[in-house]
Amino acid sequence: MDKPIAERLGIVIREIRKSQNLTQEELAEKIESSFSYIGRLERGEGNFTVQTLEKITTALNLDFFDFISLGKKNNEIILEINSLLLQQDEENQLKGLNILKELYRK
Repeated sequence: MDKPIAERLGIVIREIRKSQNLTQEELAEKIESSFSYIGRLERGEGNFTVQTLEKITTALNLDFFDFISLGKKNNEIILEINSLLLQQDEENQLKGLNILKELYRK
């Protein structure tokens, strides 16, 4: 069975936060919250409000809807690839896509 939405979103937050070399404390400071709250959210133990998710995505320099779409996947490798690409500008995203296409061309 799929993981609950809160847990999946928590995993996404953790992966993106780590990929940006941010601690829970640093993310909490950016959204004016506590690191223990961030920890609960990352473990899927807390309830998200839209406002909280918006603060988190802003702090992580992500588009809100791109962030939500990452929660659809239950594959951590794909999640990590997505989070890396989402941190890039459009030109570098296209470069990454082209590299993957070349790498996996049959």
